[in-house]
Amino acid sequence: MTNKERPKINVSNRREVHLELEMFQNKVLRPILKMQHDIILKTFHNHIEKSSIKWTKLNQIKKIKCINDELSKNLQIKHLIIGLIVGHLNDLELDQYLRNTKEYNKRIIQMTKQRIQSTINF
Repeated sequence: MTNKERPKINVSNRREVHLELEMFQNKVLRPILKMQHDIILKTFHNHIEKSSIKWTKLNQIKKIKCINDELSKNLQIKHLIIGLIVGHLNDLELDQYLRNTKEYNKRIIQMTKQRIQSTINF
């Protein structure tokens, strides 16, 4: 296994403007999502295949709906994706994550949906 380093993402975070949640999202979660992008895509494709979803037969609108539905309603894939991200948090980041798990999980899934939708072949 190769040791990955988190990519740097330039987002102008100013404490007086951004909430603590947004700061954590931009400084920690986004770089991990970017770093794990290929693994997330592979995991999602594997889930689609095992779920017997006829991906190639879906039009663009149905693919977007499928991505949204699977990552919102299917707890197995949802928790797997969250685990792929949370597993890369250090001790201090994990403490921050645990203070507001529900909100951060919601943000992780929303960003994952956007990433998959923007890179998937329609």
